[in-house]
Amino acid sequence: MSVYFLPKTNQGIWLSRLAEGYNLFTPVLVDGKVHWSRYEGADTERLALEKIRAAESIKGFFFSPREKVASFPGMFEPKMLTKRTVLFGVKGCDLRGIAVHKRMFLEGEFADPFFAQRLNNTILLGADCPAPERTCFCNLLGLKPFVTEEADLSLTVIDDGWLIEALSERGAELMGMEQGFQKATDSQIAKREEQRQKAMQILTEQNPKEWNPNLSKAIADKTPDKKFWIDAARDCVECFGCLLTCPTCFCFLLYDQGNAAGFERTKVWDFCYIPMYARVGGGANPRARFIDRFINRFHCKFMHSKNQNGFYACSGCGRCFSTCMGRIDIRNILGQL
Repeated sequence: MSVYFLPKTNQGIWLSRLAEGYNLFTPVLVDGKVHWSRYEGADTERLALEKIRAAESIKGFFFSPREKVASFPGMFEPKMLTKRTVLFGVKGCDLRGIAVHKRMFLEGEFADPFFAQRLNNTILLGADCPAPERTCFCNLLGLKPFVTEEADLSLTVIDDGWLIEALSERGAELMGMEQGFQKATDSQIAKREEQRQKAMQILTEQNPKEWNPNLSKAIADKTPDKKFWIDAARDCVECFGCLLTCPTCFCFLLYDQGNAAGFERTKVWDFCYIPMYARVGGGANPRARFIDRFINRFHCKFMHSKNQNGFYACSGCGRCFSTCMGRIDIRNILGQL
């Protein structure tokens, strides 16, 4: 599709119009960190579009940490969403999480109606990541620091405005709310490509060693080597920060709670590092030891997902390292395989 240019003078106008018709969320800088925040005014100065992904992933917009999903004997009717949401400035690493969750919640034998409703109700405007940081390694996963999948629009910040490209009909509809768009010039598009190449160069320089091209097999072959994994997990304190912030983790737990009228079923986030995660009826637990749960995380993200879906359930966002109290960098672990 064609690329358009929106000058700085029209950015606040467009965002204000979007905020009137949608639940608009943008990344903003708060105390040196990027966070998602509801857009409440025409102030574009707080936007953090040129920074890396927000501290929190967009997973919570689609996969609620805790929600009621069923009841008995009365039929539970989920609340219908009346206003669409726009996530403005999503990075490519978070969009990989959408791809993983669509496989998990929409393409299996049973589809999750709650996830489907939120996804269909949300328009995703992706933004380039022009200045990757030391924690970023999306290039090792075959991704790029700009939008290539799952988004409705693509945005690039250049000196005097934004370059916007509609990637879907919903994206084109969003652009139609502002009349100030101009057809991008060849020099503006060249500037976008130059910025993207610089970002790729940064990633290549800080992640020069590519992983094993058959990483899933390498992990399977290394699994019996318990010393390797014990050494890798030595500094882990089981804080679960890596799993809480991961944009691709999809595990959940269903539990029932009774009351005078019957019972309610609740769905909550679950994590494979929790000691009781794999426990079954009768108390048997195939992963009672933490080291087995640690290895399972690598099996899930880098072996099973690759073998079953054709891509890794990791986006290289670097949140696991940024959050880790033990400063464990999975790049160092996988780089040895």
